[in-house]
Amino acid sequence: MTAADITIELGSAPSGGCPCCDPEACFPQGYVSRGGQPHAIYFADWDYGASGTVELLISVGNWEKDSTPANRCAAAFRGQLTDGVARWTGFDARLSLWRDVGMVGKLLSDEDAALEPEFAGLADAITARDSRIQKALADTASTSKTMLRPVHRKTGIFAAQAARKEPAPD
Repeated sequence: MTAADITIELGSAPSGGCPCCDPEACFPQGYVSRGGQPHAIYFADWDYGASGTVELLISVGNWEKDSTPANRCAAAFRGQLTDGVARWTGFDARLSLWRDVGMVGKLLSDEDAALEPEFAGLADAITARDSRIQKALADTASTSKTMLRPVHRKTGIFAAQAARKEPAPD
């Protein structure tokens, strides 16, 4: 698989978000074609909190009309921007936010996903071509060292806001 073989199509911009901690969250999704054929789908989410990571689930396999989830498998990654470079680390897809989305197929452990180098290549290709993922990586990198605290707004919802950096009490 070369980068030229891969096409990324952005999914529709879902609306939503968490009213208490991230009203702008939208769970971006997208589609990957290889050689003009459907090859994978992906879902993403991120955390502006202390972990400052982007979570990505990639499901690879047969996406033809008559295919079933048995024809696919999915790997999960957490990504961070380090020195301007996206670094993806696999984790057990059974712990992913999308573990209950049946269409993605068999959920791989991080060990099993590591045996399939295509997943890491797809994570890099998605990062390079999906500006929403790039923005999330940049935004989470700037907040990962900042503690967030819930702040009640006049509208009745809570929002996450950077907490003051004060020394911890003894």
